[in-house]
Amino acid sequence: MEYDLPLFRPPSEARSLIFQVTLGCSWNRCLFCTSYKTKNFLVRPFEDVEKDVYEMSGLYPKTKRIFLADGDPMEAPTDYLVKVLDLLDLRFPCLERVSAYAGPTNLMGKTLEELKTLKERKLDILYLGIETGNDDLLRKVRKGATAEQIVEVCRKAIRAGLRMSTFIILGLGGVEGSRAHAKDSARVVNGIDPQFLATLTLMVGPHGRLYEEKIMGGGFKLIDRKQSLQELRWFVEDLELGGCKFGTEHASNYLPISGMSLPGDKDEILGLIDKAMRDNSPDLFRPEWARGL
Repeated sequence: MEYDLPLFRPPSEARSLIFQVTLGCSWNRCLFCTSYKTKNFLVRPFEDVEKDVYEMSGLYPKTKRIFLADGDPMEAPTDYLVKVLDLLDLRFPCLERVSAYAGPTNLMGKTLEELKTLKERKLDILYLGIETGNDDLLRKVRKGATAEQIVEVCRKAIRAGLRMSTFIILGLGGVEGSRAHAKDSARVVNGIDPQFLATLTLMVGPHGRLYEEKIMGGGFKLIDRKQSLQELRWFVEDLELGGCKFGTEHASNYLPISGMSLPGDKDEILGLIDKAMRDNSPDLFRPEWARGL
């Protein structure tokens, strides 16, 4: 099996077998994302996926976890996804769960019953980028959905029995919009009450000035490490969740936090952030060279 590169997956799917059922992203308009700009969106022919599944099931018959790529598998027709999931269940007798990226625009197109049908076939976790809960910022970065719509589609997936792993991008509002971004994002996450929650940090590499002046404009300034910690604290202090695994393990983040849960570890998480804000010891932070790897 050969992958159509680039290929992305969440950190928690490092040990999963990956099948590309779609290529690229059906939305592909978000200003902060360059992941799939080299690809046109495509639902791969079922026969091609079937060939990959037969090959890999012969090599790894005891596979327990599978991740469906690329960035937008939920855009595929439900009957197509049912065929894929049924094939995976047939060929991998030890299969425990299947997961995939999802976007608010494609979840809008799936009914509750369709999502329940996919859940019955071992689709278990959907990874969805909220990015921000601020409607003005959502429009500016061209996410394609309002905060209310994001809450609605995520709650629909949870009602169907799926587990939601959601993401917020620290720094998306820049320096001036940092507090509003953090507080509005916490409000939206509380409305969803996901099972998993993580942060990423906006990274634009050598294109920082272009991003500030041409893409975002209007006095937008990227946040620095200290400002990202303050934004993270503003976000976490407002979270009121029923039971959620929280982490900042993604390589873009300055302060790695893992193995924490909300609400139980909230005070400890805030304590770690406060310590990092007071103490500039390099031992607390991810080295700059390692960010984004």
